[in-house]
Amino acid sequence: MHELIEYIAEYKLIYLKLLIENLKPDVIMFHDDWGAKTNLFMKPDTWREFFKEPYRRIYGYMKEHNIIAMHHADSYCQPIVKDMVDIGIDIWQGVLPENDIQQIKKDTNYKLTLMGGIDASVVDKKDIDEDTVRKEVQRACEAYSEGGMFIPCLTYGGEGSIFPGVNDIIMDEINKLNKKYFPIK
Repeated sequence: MHELIEYIAEYKLIYLKLLIENLKPDVIMFHDDWGAKTNLFMKPDTWREFFKEPYRRIYGYMKEHNIIAMHHADSYCQPIVKDMVDIGIDIWQGVLPENDIQQIKKDTNYKLTLMGGIDASVVDKKDIDEDTVRKEVQRACEAYSEGGMFIPCLTYGGEGSIFPGVNDIIMDEINKLNKKYFPIK
């Protein structure tokens, strides 16, 4: 298993080098879910044994080139958040509300920006009531705004919703709430 993970890590590093040399991005987002909605896929010590060092090299390469490292994992990763900071992740995109988002900020000394928090299972449905969407966005902004380091959005890994119109309502509500919960100082 170590050999397979090493092979994948080397492939990702080659891909990164090509991206950085040719596109010179400011941010790179890697998609790699490490868990399900309420658990990691493995014990934290197993993740550390197999994945921590390969990812440290990957995110370290980004850091060497002054690139913001964004990791997508729309899953429960709370047991390894300190490791995520340690390996160089700047933004965890996809943080589900099943994680204790405010505690994660404290546990990481506010070094990890958390992006997500809006529960898609509540809002992204066929024929959803607009008020339900707005209330979920308000809940997330209110619950996770303390101390900053939070960007409200759905957790899918990019802008957009499965059902038409939901993302438009989310973005409208976020724009309304920005001044209250995320003022620029």
